[in-house]
Amino acid sequence: MLTVFAVAPLTYPGFFEAQSGFLPAFHVEHLSDAPNWGRIAEPLRGEGKLPYLLVRPFYELSGSGVAAVKWGYGLTFLLGALGIYAWTRHWLGTRGGVLAAVVYTYLPWHLGTVYVRGAYAEAWLWALWPPLFWAIDRLNEHRLPAALAALIVGSPLLAALFWTQPGLAVLTLPLLLAYGAVGPGRGPWPLLRLVEASALMLLLLWIAARRLGEAQIPFRDQFLHPFQLLSAAWGDGPPYQLGLAAVGLSMVAVALWVASRGGGTGESQAEPSTTADLAVSLGRALGFWVAALVALVLLSLPLSAFVWQATGLERFLTYPWQVLALAGLPLAFLAGSVIRLDERLATLPAWAGLVALVVLASYPYLAPRFTQIDPGPEPVAMFQPVEADAPQIVLLDYEVALPTETTPTLTLTLTWQAVAPVEGDYTVFVHALAEDGTKVAQRDTRPCNGECPTPTWQPGEIITDRYQLALAPDAPASPSRLAVGLYLLESGDRATVVGRDDRTVFLDVR
Repeated sequence: MLTVFAVAPLTYPGFFEAQSGFLPAFHVEHLSDAPNWGRIAEPLRGEGKLPYLLVRPFYELSGSGVAAVKWGYGLTFLLGALGIYAWTRHWLGTRGGVLAAVVYTYLPWHLGTVYVRGAYAEAWLWALWPPLFWAIDRLNEHRLPAALAALIVGSPLLAALFWTQPGLAVLTLPLLLAYGAVGPGRGPWPLLRLVEASALMLLLLWIAARRLGEAQIPFRDQFLHPFQLLSAAWGDGPPYQLGLAAVGLSMVAVALWVASRGGGTGESQAEPSTTADLAVSLGRALGFWVAALVALVLLSLPLSAFVWQATGLERFLTYPWQVLALAGLPLAFLAGSVIRLDERLATLPAWAGLVALVVLASYPYLAPRFTQIDPGPEPVAMFQPVEADAPQIVLLDYEVALPTETTPTLTLTLTWQAVAPVEGDYTVFVHALAEDGTKVAQRDTRPCNGECPTPTWQPGEIITDRYQLALAPDAPASPSRLAVGLYLLESGDRATVVGRDDRTVFLDVR
């Protein structure tokens, strides 16, 4: 129930203007070509096909890729929250687990993954990670039924990680292995087998990554600055903030933990039913997650550039700040542990106040921009700029208003969407052609008559662009088709049109 505010924007009609645009919906429509439809195939840095297979039944029921993707996003919120609760309840108690799940759901980075970046595969990772840590806890219990349950759940989930986004899956392995060393009842079996298998998998993938080319986007130019992690600014770009509520509660948890180790406060560290062994394990877990959070944050900053380069791990991700997705796990665990560390916070109304604080602190991130445009199963055309390695501009739709007795001009309305920043300043050409191919009218101008040049287009933003063509007096009553393309005015070079050699899109006059 507490995920309702995170899921609510998905119920709004239309689709939100995320940076990935409608590409996730097109991938569901073209499942055989997913996830590389309209993209360059990147086996490690890119997405896997599993997230699109999971929502294919919703596409079959609705007939809409947009509806299927929205159902998928909703499931990731729900499954992620349930997974965190199931995992942390053992450590933090019922109310601590609920608080951890709410923090995990409403982290700015989590909401931005869905509503700003539109990183569909990465959103599914948020749902897959928590059950894996639950499985490691069961393995560490050294009881055969628990170990069997862990293997039955964990093995397919681990495979699912690599079929969802291999790069982040690789970086998850060290965290999973390290976590296995802090659980209750530590021992070599069956964790040793997991270590051996994961280490071998990591080695093989690292060798494969060394053979790959460089990323399309310079990796070392994408590190964050510390202020971005705590900034209150909220704009069109990805929210890099760790979250006011999550960081604040985590700091309180660390303070309570340090004070309890020093015997300073006398607050109860655990519920009466908690065993001494679990209390000791909780201390180890808190120390582990503090160290993990610090390490993940440092990996997103420029000072860690040598680590990425020396290890070759920069080949697994497009941006170093993608590791912040994993920071959701320590933030949720640490924030939820305040309930376990101070029993007064587990009582009403303190507990309800903490839950409400988390939701309210993240509420500004729940107002994405929406569009009512329905592009259908595929866009009209995709353009690859001269300087780009992949398509960056999508022509979603067009509309033609034919000349009338009172309006002697033809009006063409184009609906554009960028799915990546466009560097070149492109001019649009529109040619009206007769049935024999003769040009009867022409219009060349920058989009929106120069008021919205392509370098200002934000990824995901919808651009509505109109062109009026005055037909020659001796022209046919109406052209049979229109030719549209993009070119650089200074050089005359045209942007490539995916699937066409003439770098031109021909539109029927309807």
